[in-house]
Amino acid sequence: MRIWVTGIGVVSPLARGADATMDALVRGQRAIADMTLFDVSGMRSRCAAQVRGFQIEEVVAGAPTQGWSRTDGMAALAAREALAAAELPEDAEVDLVVGGTTAGMFETEELLAAMHVDPERRQPLTQMLSHPLSATADRLQAAVRRFRRASSICSACSSGANALVVAAAWLRAGRSDCVLAGGADGLCRVTYAGFSALGALSADPCKPFDVARDGLSLGEGAAFLLLETDVAARARGAEPIAELRGWAAGAEAHHITNPEGSGRVAAEVMQQALDRAQIAPTDVDYVNAHGTATKLNDAMEATALTRCFGRHPVAVSSSKGQVGHTLGAAGALEAAITAMAVQRGCVPPTMGLEELDPACALDHVRAARDVPIGAAMSNSFGFGGGDTVLVFAQPDRFDDIESEAPRAVFASAAGTVGPLGAGTTSEAAAFVTEGELPSAGPIDFDAKDHLDLARARRVDRAGRLVAVAMGAALGAAEMVGEASGRFGVLVGEAYGAVDDCSAFVRRIYDKGPRFASPAVFPNLLPSSPAAHASIYHRLTGPVMSTADLGVTAESAIVTACELIATGVADGMLAGGVEQDSAVVAAVLRPLCSESVTGAVRSEGASVLLLESRASLEARGAVPIAEVSWTAGWRGDSVAALVGLPAPDGRAAVFAAQAGYAERLPLGPWAQSPVHSVAARVGDHEAVGGFAAAAALSYIAAGSLDCALVIGLARDRGYAMMLVT
Repeated sequence: MRIWVTGIGVVSPLARGADATMDALVRGQRAIADMTLFDVSGMRSRCAAQVRGFQIEEVVAGAPTQGWSRTDGMAALAAREALAAAELPEDAEVDLVVGGTTAGMFETEELLAAMHVDPERRQPLTQMLSHPLSATADRLQAAVRRFRRASSICSACSSGANALVVAAAWLRAGRSDCVLAGGADGLCRVTYAGFSALGALSADPCKPFDVARDGLSLGEGAAFLLLETDVAARARGAEPIAELRGWAAGAEAHHITNPEGSGRVAAEVMQQALDRAQIAPTDVDYVNAHGTATKLNDAMEATALTRCFGRHPVAVSSSKGQVGHTLGAAGALEAAITAMAVQRGCVPPTMGLEELDPACALDHVRAARDVPIGAAMSNSFGFGGGDTVLVFAQPDRFDDIESEAPRAVFASAAGTVGPLGAGTTSEAAAFVTEGELPSAGPIDFDAKDHLDLARARRVDRAGRLVAVAMGAALGAAEMVGEASGRFGVLVGEAYGAVDDCSAFVRRIYDKGPRFASPAVFPNLLPSSPAAHASIYHRLTGPVMSTADLGVTAESAIVTACELIATGVADGMLAGGVEQDSAVVAAVLRPLCSESVTGAVRSEGASVLLLESRASLEARGAVPIAEVSWTAGWRGDSVAALVGLPAPDGRAAVFAAQAGYAERLPLGPWAQSPVHSVAARVGDHEAVGGFAAAAALSYIAAGSLDCALVIGLARDRGYAMMLVT
């Protein structure tokens, strides 16, 4: 089976539209100029690559713009273009994966600053609808088309690329025939002040790989690619733009902001992508480099490229000298550029490169070069050391890759930290028993009882909660210091570090951007808890977060299963985290999510340790259960649950609250007992992870033969079945 790119949509600082953007790139145009979107006085730089003249009204003409962000609007334009370019029928079933980091931050910054003083500040409340990272997918669902399933992914600057990795996993696993995948991010004060505080911004337009480079230029934009199986595309007569042939994701487990200097992990991820593509380094004609123009990143990437390609003279260029670093959109925008380079047989240049740094000596393209491109690579590297590589090829240029059946996925352990303390698989059954109700607010948690604080000193509360839950799961599986394969992390979090972000913005407003904390800024990214936990436990598989309102943990677990099933990872620690937040409790929760009746709001983290059979055999381990079936849906759950297998033996349903089971067409499971966990775990968006841990605990104790875990939120849901 091949995966074809059949449509591309782009909104960039250079132009509206994919072809117009590529034309401008080839001509060597640069969009980096003085910032006008907001005041940047007192910051390290005054320039950025804006999408100028953009107004949300042009996207939602005649409809209310309340709850829409700049990010949402650019995403909608790019998504519509990709679908139109592919000439996809209106009745076709399409799934959606969106990568990003900022969502509606630009629109909510002023209100967040006010909430730091008054957490219950509610006016203008509708602005906060755009704040959750999942808001962009929700707007596309409402304004572009009804998607069968939608997921929101964050892995910092590799978010857009990882959206394509998740989409490819869905296609390879047979979960989808057609997925719209990409990324979108708008400029905002938080990211601008944060990168300025880190000393990462250049005062002038950036110079990738130049000896005089001194930092990046921020940008904004959106890009989406429509991915289809070749079978589905041929059936409707679609013509491919390029083939998405290879992909890989891994983590350096080194530092939250600085890359690992040797380039070893980045080179390994490049090779893994080539191995999946079943091509050699010598088959690659072009690399669209991450190329941020920072001292450390460019040197690391050049070293990694040399490690991967050796003496093969592959052409290299970075697009960031023209469109800036578009953060969560960068991986998708550069994937779109790479796919179009393959289609056109034209390598775009690296603008801003005047004198090549000898440490970055590669075949850098400084003026557009017409050359046949059989295969091309796109690199994306994010905060926390998350490296993602995509390989595109001319359609039918290489032999077809024989599809492998999805690998079985097993659950080996659970780890939790919540109102009942920190625990492993055996303790999780207590979540469904009668007992003392949790107190509202922060749990009794002292990180020094569980973590080496010398290694975790820069880790925020959410990151520490996740690291403790992961440590419990790894310890229960006797894997401490032993997770040597491609073990990754996937953590769901609905709203991110809202209170910390509120304080960060308030400080900028009150004292000026030069007082922004470089230590706090990396923790404001939605992927921060997963990245910190990966670094702490030295896990080098894919590291991402998901944002899906009240089903964050369930979405993370299901997505992790799909990544393992399709060989992207050998194992994953997947679950959810929520920390106590006055702003979430007073504003975001009532506005965006559903409350769990009768439970107080609390906080906590939970993960399942998920593995492939090969991983288990390699360490001589026996799993507790197999994840035999999973499902995710938007809107009506009927179609998603059609294939739900009947229970075999002693069975039970597990959920945040018992009422969820009554709202779903569970068929043969309708008569099974239902266990809920919210009364003892507390009411927060990651409660579903505790339900999954409890289900695994019951099976481990021999009390059940199979369990169904279900999660519901507004207009979305997930389900998974565990069997012995």
